[in-house]
Amino acid sequence: MAIFNLFNKKNENEGATELTMEPVALTAPKSSEEIINSKDDDEKESSEKNTLTVSYATGWPIDVIYGYLHKNYEEEGFNDAMVKSDMAFRDMKMSIIRNKILMVFREINLNYDVMKQDIDTRMETCTSAGLLTTVAELGKQMSIIRAHKEELAQLEQDFRNNTNEASVPLQSYNCGFLRGIATIAMGSTQKATKKVIAAPTRPAFHKDAIA
Repeated sequence: MAIFNLFNKKNENEGATELTMEPVALTAPKSSEEIINSKDDDEKESSEKNTLTVSYATGWPIDVIYGYLHKNYEEEGFNDAMVKSDMAFRDMKMSIIRNKILMVFREINLNYDVMKQDIDTRMETCTSAGLLTTVAELGKQMSIIRAHKEELAQLEQDFRNNTNEASVPLQSYNCGFLRGIATIAMGSTQKATKKVIAAPTRPAFHKDAIA
């Protein structure tokens, strides 16, 4: 999953290297706010290009994790239970959701590691060139990366333990699945009750009737 690409942008007036991030082809849960931007690149003489971007709180890769952890799977769990109300099936689906989100955690962490290495290299280059202002800006970017890495570690630990806010995906699915099972059970009970009420009653048998 492509998330964020880092690229260099030359400052024509000062010759300094600036760090920017450009979101590209980001796939996120349906609950996310999606915006389609059309861009015309006259300089490269390319045709109109549609870029899919996702709007979150910070604009950093960690937002993708927030998107997955905020997603409510209750409706999906309910629908699955209506199709197959088997607890083994529920466990299998919860395992699929869990492994998918853990893979996203791994991808986001790797992305931050690449960003960190890239900034380290640029800081060394700018320090050697005496670009102290640029070094300071890169230092701020590095501080954000470290903070996000710590937050990711805590979120992943909570998700693995199915605790705190990170428990929303799995608990919501389980809640929906159990609600589906309860709905099926209540429907079966109501049908059985109607059959008992509708059953014809036999007339009372009296000896006097024989006589």
